[in-house]
Amino acid sequence: MKKAFSWLLGTMLLSGIYSCSDNTIGTSIADTKLEIVADSSFTVSGASVRNEKILTRTMTQLLGTIKATNYGELESDFVCQFLPSNAIDTTGITADMIDSIRLIMRTPLGGYTGDSVMPMRVNVYQLSKQLAPPINSTFNPEGYYSDNSLLGSCAYTATIGASPNLVASAIDKGSFRTIVMKLPKQLAVNMFKEYKANPGAFQSAEKFQQLFPGIYAANSYGSGRIMKIDKTFMLVNYRKKSVTSEGNDTIVRDSASYATAAPEVISNNNIKLKVADNITAMVNQGEAIVQSPAGYEVEINFPLEEIIAKYKSDSEYLRVINSLYFTLPVEHLENEYSIAPPQYLLLVKSSEKEKFFAKNSIADNDKTFYAAYDAATKSYVFGNMRNYLISVLDAGYEEIKDASAMTLVPVDVTSETNTNSYYYYSNPTTTVTSMTPAVSKPTIGKLKLDEAKVALVYSKQGNNK
Repeated sequence: MKKAFSWLLGTMLLSGIYSCSDNTIGTSIADTKLEIVADSSFTVSGASVRNEKILTRTMTQLLGTIKATNYGELESDFVCQFLPSNAIDTTGITADMIDSIRLIMRTPLGGYTGDSVMPMRVNVYQLSKQLAPPINSTFNPEGYYSDNSLLGSCAYTATIGASPNLVASAIDKGSFRTIVMKLPKQLAVNMFKEYKANPGAFQSAEKFQQLFPGIYAANSYGSGRIMKIDKTFMLVNYRKKSVTSEGNDTIVRDSASYATAAPEVISNNNIKLKVADNITAMVNQGEAIVQSPAGYEVEINFPLEEIIAKYKSDSEYLRVINSLYFTLPVEHLENEYSIAPPQYLLLVKSSEKEKFFAKNSIADNDKTFYAAYDAATKSYVFGNMRNYLISVLDAGYEEIKDASAMTLVPVDVTSETNTNSYYYYSNPTTTVTSMTPAVSKPTIGKLKLDEAKVALVYSKQGNNK
């Protein structure tokens, strides 16, 4: 009966009008006294922890090198496997009709940090053996390639026609730019011949990797820019015998993707970050710094014990928890490349952080939470943590310590938006599809834990005196 009545009381209170402040606001119904209590007197403490070993199970590939004040020196190259096309066009085509093959590395418009016009050069090598999971951001590609396995090299910038290649202007679009690298034609010829002789080799990633283990891409010269690459694929250009509508034989030119990097196969960013000395000094002095990629996370003591003590102090009343919000201000650290705080922060129990990423989990805003950086208010707001508090109350005192030890992790969030329209009414819905340690760009910020606000609101009922 108590639980049923609590639910009814909560429904009554949530459907009414109430004010949130640090005082108690009361209203009476019949012979009962209903009050809403709002308390934001709780404090949050924490410290920065370096995490150089991050799982980068993501389509994002980070390429380049950059040095910035209030940040440090960042260098990243990558290794990746490919998912093959399981249906290569062979009708009217012979191996000698293969014209060329190019590696396309696509970056979204504005997907870089640093100097957009600085010329840089990237070398791409074919791997000599297969990548074996698990690997992380500290992976060393030595022994997986050799100088003799160089597939191609090209100069690039972050502007349109990122590499001096004839097909660049046809591939570059308003929303992205491309690095286009010519590869040895024999690579495409070998793939074409293998497909015709053994199509089964293209039916799974595992079998294709025996034919082509993957690539290693690294800068060979130039610095001052980090590029975010969100799609990498091999494009083959070929001629094909065809028949016109009049029935005449003709030769047409076409192209097709033979293989592409994909979430189903390994793609790993090999990251080296030397944190600026002044940032290290700030951390040593107790400042809460978040930095990505492979930089700092912040372990905090979320004040669950104090929150529960406050809630239980009104034990003579029938109580209902309405909400629990966590607002976290952040300070922008000035630098020459406008490196900003992380776009998203994940809030997860420290004891479950590794498992969260190993299982490719997504924050459910029930036991794990994420918040977007609000540039206007310079803060992160973690949504209603009411269920988290209730789960700890239900579990008992033993759970409090483990549940209070939480970690703030910079993450990249991928989402899809679907619009359901009915005549003139549309109802777009956004679904988060992945959540990984942040590698899409350099980020840094100082969390103001001393100004953080943890706001508890609960309702209570008792007899009027």
